[in-house]
Amino acid sequence: MKKATYDKTSRRHTIITALGITVLAFLILISIAGATQDPMVWNYKGNFLSDQNNKAIEINPQNSIDWYIKGNDLYNSNKFDESTKAYNKAIEINPYDSKIWNNKGNALWKQSKYDEALKVYDKAIEINPQDENAWSNKGYALSQQSKYDEALKAYDKAVEINPKNPDALNSKGAALASLGKYNEASKAYEKANEINSHNPIVWPSKGSNLGLLGKPTGETKATKAFDMATRNNPHNSDLWINKGFTLNNLNKTDEAIETYEKENGVNQ
Repeated sequence: MKKATYDKTSRRHTIITALGITVLAFLILISIAGATQDPMVWNYKGNFLSDQNNKAIEINPQNSIDWYIKGNDLYNSNKFDESTKAYNKAIEINPYDSKIWNNKGNALWKQSKYDEALKVYDKAIEINPQDENAWSNKGYALSQQSKYDEALKAYDKAVEINPKNPDALNSKGAALASLGKYNEASKAYEKANEINSHNPIVWPSKGSNLGLLGKPTGETKATKAFDMATRNNPHNSDLWINKGFTLNNLNKTDEAIETYEKENGVNQ
């Protein structure tokens, strides 16, 4: 029986893979020991994985997954133009993965290129009509253009695919509130919070929109919303700012000032 043979590229890939497994195992052991509270560990882990990804692309530049991962890494580093280029490369290799198209749309959205983003989200939906994230993100892009009626259709589709998607429900509530449909907005927010009451993304929008109504029922729901949000996430300065803004709209000046002071304490 002949021995297995490997060319230089295969051997190089094997060595890099083995090294990667060894270092990741080390990182897992550190995590178990509780050492991952040290930001230097997380920074090293992120840099190492990024380097491994670049080496993988160097070895095989025709692997769409590696380009997709590179795009995600750049996106998470707020390098949206570069991430778009990486996603383009992944799409060039494999144009039939809706996740790549969706993430490219996100990168364009972050650059305020909403028309381009919409075309990309539509492509993701064309490939996979059941991609709830693409439908939600299409709704976000439409909302940014104040096309709330169209945005609602996109959010409704996302919720139809996954009725337990709190982000889509929350965004639907915001769109409805922007159209002045406050009762429907309240129902959407309530559904979102039934799914995940600890989600700080849900509560601020609910509080802000209901607070602007200036009605007794809206006032009660708004203050409850922000009380829950700041209790669950007291270090989120945006929550305190939104709570202060809402209280000010309700003519509760003293409480608003007190809330803004708490926000200042968070940032000190």
